[in-house]
Amino acid sequence: MSTSAFYNSAEEVIEREVDLEKDEVTPPLEQVWNGTLLKICWGWIRQNGYKRVCLQFPDHYLPHSDEISDSLKALFTPNSGSMDTKLFILADTSYGSCCVDEIAAGHVEADSLIHFGNACRSRVSRLPVLYMYPQYPFNLKDFTVKLSSIAETVNGKVLFIYLDIGYHHLLDKRVNEADEDSLSYKLKEILPCKEVFIEAYPPAEDAVEQKHPSDPICLFVGSENARFSNLSITTQASQWFIYEPNKNSLFEKNPLTAQYIRRRYHYIEKCKDAQTLGLIVATLTAEGYLKIVSRLQEMAKSRGIKTQIISVGRINPAKLANFLEIDCFVLIGCPFNNMYNSKEYYKPIVSVFEAEMALNPAWHMKYPEAYVTDFKKLLPEGEKFLAFDPTIQQEQDVSLISGRVRGITEDTAEEGAAALSEQQQSLSGIGKMEVMTTNNGLTFEDRTWKGLNPALGNTEPAKIEKGLSGIPTNYTHD
Repeated sequence: MSTSAFYNSAEEVIEREVDLEKDEVTPPLEQVWNGTLLKICWGWIRQNGYKRVCLQFPDHYLPHSDEISDSLKALFTPNSGSMDTKLFILADTSYGSCCVDEIAAGHVEADSLIHFGNACRSRVSRLPVLYMYPQYPFNLKDFTVKLSSIAETVNGKVLFIYLDIGYHHLLDKRVNEADEDSLSYKLKEILPCKEVFIEAYPPAEDAVEQKHPSDPICLFVGSENARFSNLSITTQASQWFIYEPNKNSLFEKNPLTAQYIRRRYHYIEKCKDAQTLGLIVATLTAEGYLKIVSRLQEMAKSRGIKTQIISVGRINPAKLANFLEIDCFVLIGCPFNNMYNSKEYYKPIVSVFEAEMALNPAWHMKYPEAYVTDFKKLLPEGEKFLAFDPTIQQEQDVSLISGRVRGITEDTAEEGAAALSEQQQSLSGIGKMEVMTTNNGLTFEDRTWKGLNPALGNTEPAKIEKGLSGIPTNYTHD
């Protein structure tokens, strides 16, 4: 039997093309690496005395990874006193390229990590991290011309400008606001705003979160990507604008459309109706992820819902389709990972915040002022925390999906048993963990392929013999 069905040749693996997202285009080398960034990386490594440094690249940076690594290695000469420093390239992250992959770095016993490209800036605890952002070109003159079209809209109001990754270098032009070449000077010259604030997004870990005035006007400099979606639905604003420097276009955008809200509340109803929840752990480094797992398990148990913890790396429809017994998934990850469009998945995927609204009675009949994508804000030390009391029974309501009654207590179930159909009575038992229509252990018996049959106890023990060694290629026998 040929062994080619069980492995791929080394040449094929190296030459394999990576499937990129539509907004992930490989930028020119000069936009992601230059002499200034080289000095910053080298100085950071040398000053802290790091010896095993991982360079983490997103998929669309891989064509430049060798050149960046070689330019850094060239500086570690005997004259620099850092000849024993080793660099490792991380090209396949465990969950998302925006998250620091401490798990992969631990495989080579790294003592530090340099992260390139898009970053969620989630707090890490095991390794020191240096973030290297690209520097995309920006035409300040075109930007000011486009802004003049919204001068009347922002007249006398507060304007917040958020700079996406790739445009953080524009903050260097606001050091001296009296300088005629600075960004702040130009904006105050053409816009009759009450105040103008310029911030980088995502912010640094030690950045102080500014309290926004009520309903400011917000402008995002960058493309309409996951970072804009995350920022716009979590920040209260009267209007949102996007300026795309590569297209020199400025347009208004409403992030919370009626269709989007209907879809998310539909998934919340699905979460309430679920008999089994799958808790997808999409991070092993974000602070507090174990606490939120325990909290979700406690809330689900109080409603008679079973939970399963799943860790499958980067999720896709094919992976999650293997869990047929799960009715709804809860994605526990960094803020940017919460924005998965689950239209192509077989079962709905909700964020931690949406699961909290579905399972915690404290959120009943409460409309949130803003969406929450960072699950740490839902923990006891977070600003959006609402205490969960397992003794409080959820008020009886009717599912907007199936039309069945939910939240029936034992007393009311006995009183209204005669008026309920068999289907509704079985549902009241489900709420008390008495009757489960889906048995996770028996679900697998309906599948066609059940794995290899071990036949334990039916065969004689085999004699231990010395096996083959070396690289498993070119075998001429089974």
